[in-house]
Amino acid sequence: MSLEWPKLLSQDRVDQPAPATPTVGERSPFEIDYDRVVFSEPFRRLAKKTQVHPLAPNDHIHNRLIHSIEVGSVGRSLGNKIQSFLVEQHPDQKVLFDNIAQIIQVGCLIHDIGNPPFGHAGENTIREWVAKHDALVFNNQIDAATRYDLLLFEGNAQGFRLAARKDISQCGYMRLTYASLGAMIKYPWASDDPRAAAKKKFNVFASEKEIFTDMVARMGLQRPDGRIARHPLSFLTEAADDICYRLLDMEDAVSMRIFPEEPIKKLFLTLAGCPDDTWKPTAMARSEAIDALINETCRVFAEDYPAILNGERQTDLKSDFSDRFSGAFEEIGKLYTIIFSHRSKLGYEIGSYKMLGRIIKAFVLSAQALGERGSYHDLDFISQRCFNLAWDDAFIKTNADKPYQWWLRQIFDFVSGLTDNYAIQISGEIEGILTP
Repeated sequence: MSLEWPKLLSQDRVDQPAPATPTVGERSPFEIDYDRVVFSEPFRRLAKKTQVHPLAPNDHIHNRLIHSIEVGSVGRSLGNKIQSFLVEQHPDQKVLFDNIAQIIQVGCLIHDIGNPPFGHAGENTIREWVAKHDALVFNNQIDAATRYDLLLFEGNAQGFRLAARKDISQCGYMRLTYASLGAMIKYPWASDDPRAAAKKKFNVFASEKEIFTDMVARMGLQRPDGRIARHPLSFLTEAADDICYRLLDMEDAVSMRIFPEEPIKKLFLTLAGCPDDTWKPTAMARSEAIDALINETCRVFAEDYPAILNGERQTDLKSDFSDRFSGAFEEIGKLYTIIFSHRSKLGYEIGSYKMLGRIIKAFVLSAQALGERGSYHDLDFISQRCFNLAWDDAFIKTNADKPYQWWLRQIFDFVSGLTDNYAIQISGEIEGILTP
């Protein structure tokens, strides 16, 4: 099997094939993707979502939005370098690769767009709260596939849902090209795949399986053995994320005074290949480290290109980094134990369980009441007000006859879309803890 670049760079969108004749002088489909992401509400909300440190007192500490923009910058650089490599490998297809950097940048911008408030703690909170309140949430009205989705709730799958669907009220216009969606998908399987439970990672909810299957078919990602190959550009999106969060999380930890500066700068200098240049400021050392990691990523991609193009490779590119890089990454990995257990994070992460659980419970009970009474007007006052926290009257009345399972998806769309601040506010309002 060999993946084919004309298919991999598909401009098709959900229910909208690419135009036969592109319009000359207009934005490319991938520039349109970029603009749709940047102007979307889910992307904007990343500004108030935790990267590592919830509601950090220092304004220059990374949030999800700044992180995504930086990942996009590194992804664009990777794309520019890989474009030259691909042109060398496929000189007869040179024009195909003009948009490689743009596609990767879009994949990078949306890679975290489905993450709930409070970072990875928010994901764990949703999973654990749903599992402990199984009977309440599912209420014997939910099919097995939806149950798997919510018990293993995953920000990556939620991101694909937001970026692919055309019928989500807040961002249905996003509906990105298949090429850009392919670049974001690191885990090309659904929640009922054994790998989802084993890795706690997957990219596709049951509700988007049909979209995913169509995308896979059009891009030719189905292997003869039945396994779905990763899109080649997804390795570069993943690498850009790996590079950014490992280095910038360390820089944030210095700003938060979790670590002293010198050992972190030494790590950056080691990655950059100039361990003795201790005169360099930390920001310069970090910049040179990123540049070195970009080159190393491109080296691994080029060396393993035959396996990537045959759909054989599944592991990330950093697993084949040379000793200098893998050793530094291993050392950084050990430091995360200290970061994740730091006192500044613990209160919000513990509190996130009660806050998100309180919100989910209120909406679940309201949705169940709507199913029983069949009309928004017949709901009790509190259930009406809970609905109005999330949706306007027109939306609720238009969809009042939808089944509970449909409403449950809307609830988790809403909860995962909350910013840290708004989750705290709504939780307080539901509990009756009001602030001026």
